[in-house]
Amino acid sequence: MENFKSGFVNIIGKPNAGKSTLLNILVGEKLASITPKAQTTRRRLLGIVTTDEYQIIYSDTPGIVKDPMYKLHEWMNTQIEVALHDADIIFYMVNPGEKTENNPILEKIIKSKIPA
Repeated sequence: MENFKSGFVNIIGKPNAGKSTLLNILVGEKLASITPKAQTTRRRLLGIVTTDEYQIIYSDTPGIVKDPMYKLHEWMNTQIEVALHDADIIFYMVNPGEKTENNPILEKIIKSKIPA
């Protein structure tokens, strides 16, 4: 146990990028709902994997709402901002063919120096 490691891995991306599917695969359980409907995940959902050597806390976040129209969307975006600050590693999920230039969230991740 003296070499036991622990860390936070936060999964961030646009709606329907596969964040919840990835969380379920990583923890080996169906924790997160998976639907084709955007914004199914509205708050961070944690999944924990523990072995004798390490513990990883995965965080599935809501999809990024580019132009929030409602208070709920603004609150969901704050969940993403918090995830950017408490991560040891960030998984940034993109859809195939998605352009990554001029992306404010990706720019924040790069500036944060958190491994992504």
